[in-house]
Amino acid sequence: MSPAFCVESGHEAPWGLYGAVDIGSHTVRMVVAEWRDDGRVCPVHHERHVTRLAQGFGEKGMLTQEAMERTEAVLSGIASRLRDFEPRVVRCGATGVVRRAANGPDFLRRVQDMASWKASILSEAQEAALSLRGMLSVLEPPEDFVVCFDLGGSSTELALVDRRNPSPLWIGSVFVGAATLTEAYLQEAPTSFEQLSRAARHARGVLKPAVENICEELRRYAGSAKGVTVAGTAGTVTTLAAMESRMERYIPYCINNRSLTKAWIAETLRSLAGMGLEERGGIVGLESGREDIIVGGTVIVEEILNSFGVSSLLVSDAGLLEGLLWDGMQSCTAPYDVPWQWSAQSASGCKTAITRSVNAQNREKDYG
Repeated sequence: MSPAFCVESGHEAPWGLYGAVDIGSHTVRMVVAEWRDDGRVCPVHHERHVTRLAQGFGEKGMLTQEAMERTEAVLSGIASRLRDFEPRVVRCGATGVVRRAANGPDFLRRVQDMASWKASILSEAQEAALSLRGMLSVLEPPEDFVVCFDLGGSSTELALVDRRNPSPLWIGSVFVGAATLTEAYLQEAPTSFEQLSRAARHARGVLKPAVENICEELRRYAGSAKGVTVAGTAGTVTTLAAMESRMERYIPYCINNRSLTKAWIAETLRSLAGMGLEERGGIVGLESGREDIIVGGTVIVEEILNSFGVSSLLVSDAGLLEGLLWDGMQSCTAPYDVPWQWSAQSASGCKTAITRSVNAQNREKDYG
């Protein structure tokens, strides 16, 4: 798509196609969206692939050859399709397990060799900030203070936001995620009470410093650490929301701003733990390829809610991928402001191309 030009200002207008790629520890995601001259940002293509990049990482602190090859095969296809779209800018970020792996930079160089766009290993601060921006683009403004978290395969990003203030009050990342917790404590299915307890203690301990910092900021700015809203994003959270609503076909704008109670999450965790992988796979809404790590992810969700003493969780489908997209759009704005909201209305009527992953472990997304 050829970009338009703004004759009055002499600046190139930012309208056109933009792309983003999120290389996660469990999944790889890609989106192409069109920023239209009427101000709307409309997704036109979306892909989600389960590649299990973190599988086997805990043994030697290295990405395994098999996991890298699976992920590279997916990224090669994504690179080819992105070239067909010819987006103005592509932002690509790799997260937790690549950041931690001794051979993470080597893996990213291999990715870079096959792609026409730059791929970067995101720092903890960058990942947390981008995830937050993506979440805030779709969340309905709750009152006052919000704790936002992005629960990935190997790390969890947390942030404290006062919706009256454009800058987060605290932001950070901890190295615990659905895939790494599963590999360390929850490889058996069904899962025993003892295994669940050990996993919960580990998650609680890793989360504790971040929780204490956030509570300290809440007492400083709000006078109390109680009464905060907690919002979450990424695969575990959105899968739980799809399960709760018995969603046979995943529709992201039906997930955004959905509320899950802590009581339902606790009951669901105990139920999932008692099932084998095949039985979990039959649950409506549970993403294919997530049967083994859904228990680990749900353990972390429950510990976050317990840590902040809240009774419910607000769900966001948007997160790091959307944050990367906004970052790319921001780089081309010149005198323009990037629109903040990406709502169901902005997506209405836009064509969505759905692509299944090479291993058939992909969840369909319908943007309307």
